[in-house]
Amino acid sequence: IEKVMLGPERKSHLMTRKQKRLTAYHEVGHALVTSILPHADPVHKISIISRGRAAGYSLKLPFEDTKRQSRKEFLDDIAGTLGGYVAEEMVFGDVTTGPSNELAVITALARDMVSRYGRSERVGPVAFATDHSDRNETYSQDIAAKIDEEVTRIIEEAKESARKVLTEHRAALEMIAEKLVEVETLERDEFEKLLILNGITPKQKEEEDPITIAEDLKARAE
Repeated sequence: IEKVMLGPERKSHLMTRKQKRLTAYHEVGHALVTSILPHADPVHKISIISRGRAAGYSLKLPFEDTKRQSRKEFLDDIAGTLGGYVAEEMVFGDVTTGPSNELAVITALARDMVSRYGRSERVGPVAFATDHSDRNETYSQDIAAKIDEEVTRIIEEAKESARKVLTEHRAALEMIAEKLVEVETLERDEFEKLLILNGITPKQKEEEDPITIAEDLKARAE
């Protein structure tokens, strides 16, 4: 999965201690925000071993496949993606070009929320774009400006959500990042042990209530 998603390991790519720390804080920023926000997928692995064009990666996967995504899931996903950007800014006082691709991804996602999926309360449940076009040319420049404003607002609010999480859990950020510098890769079990040490409860798959399932089947039969 990692090879397909991210490319082969770049074993020849050697990082300095400074680069490893920067990458570690960036990736743990993603992982920590994702682990704490309730509607984001759980983290399965964090690594600062380069793959493809990525200096490191935080791999998150849902407990089960789904074709639908709620507004809250969109927002937590954007905040989690901004976790690396915010971690760099908080710890090093500056941001590298590393998150540039991530910024492009969340901008496209926020724009889809507003213009394609009708997930903006300010713009309303209107689809201004179709599956075949990024923009429906029938809407006005005023609407285009409103969409741009909403995209910016969504991203800024997600950024503040990520900053709130990392500020409240700064000790966890530093402990896990320094551990990642040391071992280079943290699998899910190892990562979750570190979360627990910092008073954070790892995410668990929600089990359906068998009584509710039985009642649902009975209702369908009737």
